[in-house]
Formats: sequence, structure tokens, C-alpha cells
Amino acid sequence: MLGRLVLGLCAILAMGLLTAAEARHYRYHRHHHQYYGDQLILISESDVDLSLDKYTIDVRQAKGAYKGIRIKNAMGKLFDVQKVQIVYSDGTVWNEDRQIDMYWGERSRPINETYDSKFIDQIIIEQTPGYGRGRLQIIGIQDRDGRSMDRSGRGTSDRYDRDDRRGNVSSGELPVRPTVPVATPALPGQATGGGDVLFGAQYVGFLTDRDVIRVGNEVGKFAKIRLRVLDNDIHINEMKVVYANGESDTLAVNADIPKNSRTNWIDLRGDRFIKEIQLVYRSRPSFNGQARIEVFGQYAPGWLGPNGEGRKYNQGWVLLGAQTAGFIGFDKDIIPVGSNEGGFRRIRVTVRDRAITLNEVKVVYSDGEEEIIPVRTRVDAGGTYGPIDLRGKRRQAVDHIEAKYRSRFFDSSAKGKGSAIVEIWGQHY
Repeated sequence: MLGRLVLGLCAILAMGLLTAAEARHYRYHRHHHQYYGDQLILISESDVDLSLDKYTIDVRQAKGAYKGIRIKNAMGKLFDVQKVQIVYSDGTVWNEDRQIDMYWGERSRPINETYDSKFIDQIIIEQTPGYGRGRLQIIGIQDRDGRSMDRSGRGTSDRYDRDDRRGNVSSGELPVRPTVPVATPALPGQATGGGDVLFGAQYVGFLTDRDVIRVGNEVGKFAKIRLRVLDNDIHINEMKVVYANGESDTLAVNADIPKNSRTNWIDLRGDRFIKEIQLVYRSRPSFNGQARIEVFGQYAPGWLGPNGEGRKYNQGWVLLGAQTAGFIGFDKDIIPVGSNEGGFRRIRVTVRDRAITLNEVKVVYSDGEEEIIPVRTRVDAGGTYGPIDLRGKRRQAVDHIEAKYRSRFFDSSAKGKGSAIVEIWGQHY
């Protein structure tokens, strides 16, 4: 086995794909992560004008999800990169603020390498302008989970998904897989990479807790749910889902979930609106302290998209994304339209918990054209700015939406001392 691995590495080195240092990293990675089957995948190759100071590479057509990327100078005297920005499909952004000098054939070290796979929409490169032209490759780090995922959230026939289709779990252990020990950055009601929607998150103490996570019809219909547990093990006495029509299903009884793991998807009884998730649970007494539990849902097939059932509800309004606004300076959030593509004729901005100053809304269409709506106005907590009518001929080609805003520091009507939560909604055409 070792001989075959060495021969394989020699062959790769001979093809010029790995440097000696990268080969050492590759051997280490293979030894410690064989379970995940990480691979380096070429997801984009672009001709670049080296005289530019900034350019964007769209990688939404790349198959699967990724745990990180590398960039490589495939042709050109020198790439003097100052910043790499990764825009994920869940609206989060990673900024790699460091100088990366790459001569012809050289490649960067991993950028934002994580345990969980995420879908990538765009790579934005900022560089020191030079001369001539070059060719830049985007290389994704992908494991078996990432290869089995598609942007509908249903995945493919990977062996880990076989348990996801087992149906309701009424008692005993819940099948789990490892997850990165970092809290999900999404807010309740916001879709994340892979197509799942965060219903809510709670911290669980040593004594038995009883929590109710509200969902509501406005979020949509769901076919599956799953849990994600961080920081400490938990024991679930009972997990019950209550549907909008008053019916309920008990999905788990006396189940243990270890820390830093997530359950497989648990099928619901049909595609339904969920009123709430009821949880009775406790964390395991230990020096690790409280556990964090996150509850996610997967949209029902046929709910999203230009012809989806979601158009029939809430006057066609769907939640595109939500973020927390800072107090200092204007935050700029990018909301990819994603699986809600097409058919948007209006958008609106809704604010919760604290007033904001809304500075600008920008709609970017699929052909690269932009529609900028200057605002510069206050929007109170519980209030809405809009609806904003989009240009008629562009209504079916929205790529993503950018918004600039900040929380109002002085707001006597604010709920608590935290920042505002800003939601971007779109209305189908």
C-alpha cells in the first residue's frame, strides 16, 4: 500500500501538479483524513488581464461543495495577489488579506480550509497591477461529502446519505457524522450552503431544558430536519415537530448526540408547514459546559425556483437572506439569489430588534449589469423599506443583491442591547 502511494505521488510530481512541500502536506492529509477522501479539483481556469487591480471569477457551475481552495498561476510571469475573497452560496464571505506572490506554475497554500463543505459562488481577486496577460486556476479541496452534494440540497448516492432516507427515527441512537466545531453564522430563517435553512439555535445546560423553536408558514414547506450539536454531548428526552394544522410527529426519544456532530436528515411525514419544534434535552455534565444545538430544515421538493410552490404563498415573497448589522461603519452584505432564481419583480428590506440606517441597495443581474438604489434613510425595528420595483426587462435575471447598512447606536425602541437583524425579501414575478 505504501509503495503504491509513493509511486502515485511520484507520478503527480512528474506531471508538475505538486511541489515537494505540497507532496509532504498531501501525504499528511492522506494519513489523517482518509475517512473523508479529500481531493484537489480544478474548478475554474480563467485568462486574466494582469493590468487589472480587481476581478471576479464565477464558480457556481462547479460540481459539489468544497472545504477550501487554492489558487495557481497556470501562465504568467507573476501574480502579485493582495487579497482573495470567497463568496459562499449562504451569503457568508471569507477575506484572505495577505500577499500571495506566484510565479509561473506556483500555487498558494490552502485558503479557508474547513471541516464542512460549502458551495462557492464567486472568487474575487485583488492584485497589484502588472503587465501582460496570465492564466489563473482555482483548485477546490473536496471530500466525499462535498462530491455528493448539489445545490438543491438533496445530494447524490453517496453512502453516507443512505441513512438519510430511513424515515422517522422514534427512539434510540440517531446516526451522526462529524462537523466543524464552529457555530453556524446564519440567522434563523436563512438558507445555508447545501440548501438547508436554520430554524434556530439554543444553548443547553446540565439540567433538563424545554425549548420551543418557532418556524412559521412564512419560511416555507419542509420535508426533512436535522440537528447539529457543538461544545458538549447532549441527551434528547424527546424531539417533536408540530405542523401548522395542529398535527405532530415525535422524531426522537432517549437519543444521545456527541459534541461536534450533526445528525443525518430525518424525514417528516409529508411536505408541510412547520409551526414549531419542541425539544426536551440536557447536556452531559462535564468540564465542557453547555452544549449548543442547531436545528435545520430542508425545503420540500418543488418549493423553490421560478415555478415553485412557494410563489403561491405570502403574496410571492420569499426570504433571500438575513444578516446582523454592525454599529460602526456601513456593512456590505451580498445575498446570492441561488435556488430562488428568476421571477423577482420587487424586493424589500425588513428590520428586526433595532433601527438601522440603510444606505444603499444594489441589484446585480446575471449579465453583470447593476441597478443601484440610493436610500440613506432610517428604518425602525419591525419596519420595512420598500417594496422596491425592479426594472421590467430584468425581472427574471437577478444574480445577487448587495445592501449597505449599519445599526443605529441610539434607539430607545431597541429590543435588548444587540445589533439589528436585516432581512432581504424578494417577490416573485
